[in-house]
Amino acid sequence: MLQSEKIKFTLGFSLYTLLLVLISFGVAQWLPQLKITPVYPYILLFFYLFTLFTFYAILKSLHGKISRFTNTYMIINFLKLVLFSIIIFIYAYLNRNDAGSFVITFFVYYLFFTAYEVVSLNKANKKL
Repeated sequence: MLQSEKIKFTLGFSLYTLLLVLISFGVAQWLPQLKITPVYPYILLFFYLFTLFTFYAILKSLHGKISRFTNTYMIINFLKLVLFSIIIFIYAYLNRNDAGSFVITFFVYYLFFTAYEVVSLNKANKKL
């Protein structure tokens, strides 16, 4: 069952990410006043790969004891927040002109990807 959940998540998540790519491209092209950072494709790729990795790790722990799932989920989310903060601070320090739009774009993508991950984990948990 674990493999089928991975495949189902990967396909749905890939379509979801593609939709975000198309929306971001449209916003960047047709709504220039919204100041999306020019590195948004790299942010999307980063979130896509990172979310796949963390989802698989959390999903694997979901099939064990509930305490193992809780520990894994909390540790991964803590490490994500630390890593994301470091990325934001480094980018903002090195690219001060784009810092504001980068932070906002990063945060918006973080919300979208986290929401998808949480909904998917909730669905996987209900199946158990």
